[in-house]
Amino acid sequence: MPAFGRSCIVALVALLPALASSATAQEIDCDEKDLEVGTVHFEGNRTFSSDELSTRVLITPSSLYRRIFKVFGTRRCVPSNGLAPDVANLKQFYENNGFYDTSVDTVVTHHGPTRVDVRFRITEGQPIRLDSLNITGLDAVADTATILKNLQLKIGGRFGRDLMNADADTIINRLRNSGYPRADRYPSYHLNRPAHRGTVDIQFVTGPLTHLGDIVVSSKSARDGPPEIDSGVVVDLLGIRKGQVYSDRALADGQRNLYNLGTYRHVGIAIDTLFKHGDSVADINVDLREDFMHNFDQDEGWATLDCFRTNTQYTNRNFLDRAQRLDLTGRLSKIGFGDPTDFSKTKDLCRRHVLEKDTASSVLNYYAGATLRRPTLFGTHWVPSYSAYTERRGEYQAYLRTTYIGGEAAVNRDLGRGIPFRAAYTMEYGRTIAQPAVFCAVFRICRTLDLANVQKTRRLAITSGSIQWNRTDDAVEPTTGYSITAELRGSSHYFLSDNALSFLKSTVDASWFTTLTRGTVFMARVRGGMISLGNLVPPQERLFAGGANSVRGFGENELGPIVYLITDSTQFTKQTTVVNGDSSATFVANKGLNASRKSPGGGNSLLVMNAELRIRDPFFPQLFEYVPFIDAGQVWTREAGSQQLNLARMAVTPGIGLRVFTPVGPIQGNVGYNGAQPRPGPLYFAQPVTSSGQANLVCVTAPGEPLVPVPFKNGSYETPACPATFIPARGSSFFSKLTLTLSVGTSF
Repeated sequence: MPAFGRSCIVALVALLPALASSATAQEIDCDEKDLEVGTVHFEGNRTFSSDELSTRVLITPSSLYRRIFKVFGTRRCVPSNGLAPDVANLKQFYENNGFYDTSVDTVVTHHGPTRVDVRFRITEGQPIRLDSLNITGLDAVADTATILKNLQLKIGGRFGRDLMNADADTIINRLRNSGYPRADRYPSYHLNRPAHRGTVDIQFVTGPLTHLGDIVVSSKSARDGPPEIDSGVVVDLLGIRKGQVYSDRALADGQRNLYNLGTYRHVGIAIDTLFKHGDSVADINVDLREDFMHNFDQDEGWATLDCFRTNTQYTNRNFLDRAQRLDLTGRLSKIGFGDPTDFSKTKDLCRRHVLEKDTASSVLNYYAGATLRRPTLFGTHWVPSYSAYTERRGEYQAYLRTTYIGGEAAVNRDLGRGIPFRAAYTMEYGRTIAQPAVFCAVFRICRTLDLANVQKTRRLAITSGSIQWNRTDDAVEPTTGYSITAELRGSSHYFLSDNALSFLKSTVDASWFTTLTRGTVFMARVRGGMISLGNLVPPQERLFAGGANSVRGFGENELGPIVYLITDSTQFTKQTTVVNGDSSATFVANKGLNASRKSPGGGNSLLVMNAELRIRDPFFPQLFEYVPFIDAGQVWTREAGSQQLNLARMAVTPGIGLRVFTPVGPIQGNVGYNGAQPRPGPLYFAQPVTSSGQANLVCVTAPGEPLVPVPFKNGSYETPACPATFIPARGSSFFSKLTLTLSVGTSF
């Protein structure tokens, strides 16, 4: 990494706390004469970590920014009743975990008249050890070993009331999932404290093995009238049946199944406590309140790359009276810029200077489709969906994909603990258009006839699977937790795809959030991707990076291999030579040339890393948020003889963003600093179209580089492989190295 790039990172890291401090205006949590707490330490705690003990005491140090800058940040003080309650809490915590001889002392060190450091000195002593563990009352249970596995209490191990109660609760939960809804427990213990020994007895009363009885459904519509979904359909969707062994988990799964339909505002499932059919049969009461079954949504807006756009969706949540969901969706984008809506006045309302360089924006983009989602697949936990659609969509400066007809069959399932899994099979009949220079540089397909062949309409079939772990506290504005998404996609003739199209693609995206102070959140993100086993990888499946949601020091998709294009013949010098009757020419770019257009080629490997602070404005926290960030990334192509991943060549771009919260969602503008020189790439000149309709590209040699002869055959120049040696001219001023990006919604 260049020294200048490293200095920028150091400077930004030093700047982050100062920026954060502006959003954490001093809070008066203390009276004027109270002692401020600098640090809190624990000594002698071998069994439990300091982090765990810190949750047991009231005393808390002032925020990091307060301790560093002395003025900004949250000020916290010694409680008015002193440290005695915290000492008692620590001793009680240790006693609950088997340490009856623990002593806790405190040391308070003064730093000036208003600040102190607090230290808890803990002498744990010996814990109580178990001589015996007796669990009784489970003789009637069929699989006792499963009920008793992996308990925390063990003979010879440490005793603790917390451990004993936790094990008793674990066994009760297992019993209630194995047919014993009225199981109860009666724990007791005896201690010989001088000898540090103890015994535990836990008696269980299970009651009779219970099966499910009648399933009674009580339901009302959204208007408090008769329900629109028949009770027989509800019973089928619950996933439980009369006569099966009772299970708390089965009832919770049935409740989740109904909620996931999106057709109910309230779902209550409970056991009938009257036991009308005897102790061994439990009736189930299901209480439901339906939502509105028909919904129509339409929204319009403007986006930086979509110009004017609109989206319309109709939803029927009870299609054919079987709780099936039917979605009819229509979308239009590039309105006002793309043909046939490209009126001169509306073009000026769009980002004309940006979109005019983009093939994907030259025509109206659209989507029309229907999706049918069934509640269950053959009564299992899999949720199937079927889609049919037609669309045209583009990726900025990269490609334009037209799908004349497409279809998808997918299944979703919650794997437990809120981990959704999705598998899908997609079949499309369409074509993808990209800049000819991209095909020439990336795939070595340069001749016009060859380009027409590779861009013809083909059949593309893709099989995919994705999984997600989301442990954040908020789906829109997370402040703590993490989120991980992984996807695997592949195409092959074995999946009925065109023989020319094959690839295997994997991507992983992981984000982590933590709250530093009130109003300040730190976010870190890593995204990686790789394409392997590729033949002709469709442009829409290649990996791209750069832009408002990636590395913000680069324009959209401009991080990675770049192909440069010029259309003006005055921008190069041409010299023709004839050797043995064969004519060729060399085209040499003028010094200081800046290409007319640059087209991202994408890559088959990607690594992007982001770190940012999200700092709420101290005066208008519901309106503004400041986002200092550091982004780094690289997109490259793995092939024989090429440079593989080199972390020293990672592009690093610090910057700052401003997020404004609006009724339509957050809008964020970013300024990223990119001090590195532009990435070298091949340079092509697009010849005028001939009478035969051909317009072959020709390679233009960068100034000072070895000349590339371009053969002249059949009335036009043919394009040989063009080396990636051209670097466009760039200003040397600070402002010329800034990149402005704009996005609607949070960055990640």
